[in-house]
Amino acid sequence: MSLILLPMIRPSTQERRGKTRTKIPRMIRVRPSEPAAEEFDEILPTINASRNSVYFVPQNGIFEPDMRVFVTYPYASDPGSINQEFLGAVTRVDKLPGNKQGVAVKLLMPIYVGTKETIRGI
Repeated sequence: MSLILLPMIRPSTQERRGKTRTKIPRMIRVRPSEPAAEEFDEILPTINASRNSVYFVPQNGIFEPDMRVFVTYPYASDPGSINQEFLGAVTRVDKLPGNKQGVAVKLLMPIYVGTKETIRGI
């Protein structure tokens, strides 16, 4: 009786993301939405982004899953720039080489200041 070895077939991994991601860096501003022991306010480029999420490598390593943050996306410091701010939640924190973190944030809802009301959903 001979033994036939068949190659292992891996089940296809289904993409869980709802929106297409772009790997073109966009500048964002990230800061805490609640008072924290360590205050931070970072302006940095994204590694990738979609319409309702961003992934970036911050300078500080204090991000944790479920942490709430304000994210200005996209961010520009030019006069007259339209900077849209969002309330976001950290969904994933990856450990990267060099004691760095990769942080994924889901943008939960836009924040409007002024006469417009905050509208839920994106």
